[in-house]
Formats: sequence, structure tokens, C-alpha cells
Amino acid sequence: MPPRAPSRAPRVRRLRPSLVAAALFLTLLPTAPLAAAREPSPLPGLATVEVPSIEGRARQGEELRADPGRWTPRRDETTYRWLRDGERIRGARERRYRLGAPDVGARISVEVRVRAEGYAWTAASSAATREVAYAAPVRRRVTYSVTTRGALTTSVAVFRRQAQETYDDARGWRAGGIEFRRVPRGGDFTLVLAAASAMPSFSSTCSTTWSCRIGRYVVINQERWKHASPAWNAARRPLRDYRHMVVNHETGHWLGRGHVGCPGPGSLAPVMMQQSKGLDGCRFNPWPLPGER
Repeated sequence: MPPRAPSRAPRVRRLRPSLVAAALFLTLLPTAPLAAAREPSPLPGLATVEVPSIEGRARQGEELRADPGRWTPRRDETTYRWLRDGERIRGARERRYRLGAPDVGARISVEVRVRAEGYAWTAASSAATREVAYAAPVRRRVTYSVTTRGALTTSVAVFRRQAQETYDDARGWRAGGIEFRRVPRGGDFTLVLAAASAMPSFSSTCSTTWSCRIGRYVVINQERWKHASPAWNAARRPLRDYRHMVVNHETGHWLGRGHVGCPGPGSLAPVMMQQSKGLDGCRFNPWPLPGER
């Protein structure tokens, strides 16, 4: 047999310096803990035993009171938030809430939030009330129609809509129990939007400057409707409030109310005062005072 070739010595593989450094870096990294620290569990909420409710009559001027309901465990802290047709009422965060003019026709509810030691804040809401009624029941119903006279440069549709809003407002004659319903024609009186130049056609007592009431006609001067009065504008009062005032004032004449003066410096002006011409120390006011209704 031929002689066996001598065996080779085993080859030593040399690692490149970059690989050695990488291995050393990984070895020196801190090892992650076996179990990550657990996040704290959220606090449980209280359980509702009896849902919140509202006590009191749903009528303008009445006071409602929130019953926070019953909870388990027993609540330590309680907050209230009153809602009108599901929307938060600004500033209404007490247990009691007095119903005002903006609430008429709406449904009121209350959101109650409670908390106890070791428990999270928990909320529940009451059922809504029925629609809030006017302060006074209807004691007189009147009908009216809307017409125009002369060349107009303003929207009659807006006039018609805003006049009805004034009549329906719980701060107005409706607060005294008078309900106004618009009809297509005729009615108990006629509400007119007239061009300034057409005002004297109703009577020589109707000027081109102001509005007036003649017989069955409650006549609103278009210039005043569009621009209010100099005194009103000087006081920086809203045009919408002037429109409330002039409709309430002239309609008040049809209802049988005459002009009155300022009851005293700093007082709200009666709506039947001629506010467009001067205040005598009173403050502008678009709505009939309680004594005028």
C-alpha cells in the first residue's frame, strides 16, 4: 500500500475585528427583566342603583331640583351639569336650576357625576322633562296677517319670520298669556312692513321717520327695521333687539297700551316708552315689563 498522506492541522478561523466588537457589545447590553412592570389597573366606577331624576314643574320661572340618585358604594363627591335639549347650559352647574325664557319649548335634563375614594368619576343622566311651558297659560288668542306697502329693499320673508319669533318669545307679550297666530289673510290685525315714503298713506300722524299703529294696522317703517334708530345705534345695541322692541311697541298700541315714561333713572325702559326718541335716564329694553303685560 502506498504511504498515507500526512493529515493537515485543523484550520483556525479568525473572526474579523468588527464581528468581535459587535458580539462584545451585545454581551454587555443589560438584559430585559423577565416580566415588564404592569400598568396600574384603571379604577372601577360606581354602580348605579337608582338613576338621577328631576323634581319640579317644567314651567318658565319655576325651579328644578336634581336628585342625584343612588350609587354603590356610597358617593363622596357629586357634580351637576344641566342640559337643554341635550346641550349644556352655560353656567348651570348647581343642584338647582331656575327655568328662564330660553328654556321654553325645550326639554331639560341633568347629568350627574359622582366619585368615591378608590373609584373613578362615574356619570349618569336623568330623563328629560316634558317641554317647558310658558309662565302664563294662554288667556287670549289673536290672529294677524302680514302685508307690505311701497317699494321695499329688505326681505319680507325675514320680516315675517322674525315678527313671529318676537310674538312667540317668552319675554314678550306671550309671557302675559297672549298667543299670536299668523294667518294667510285678514285676522284680528294686520302687520305691515312699509317703505318710509308710504307711511303717511296710513294717516297724517304717521311720519316718514317712525313706525305707527292706525286702527287695525300695525305699521313698521322699513328704514327703522333696516337701520334701527340713531339713539339705539349710539348705545351699540343689536339691530335684532330693536326689531323686537318696535314690533312689541306698536303691537302694544293695538293691544290697548298707551305711551308711558321712565319709572326712574337706571331702570329698564318700559316697552311702551318711546325709546327711539329718548330714555330720560332709563335703559334700552325690547320687552314688555311685568307690569305692562
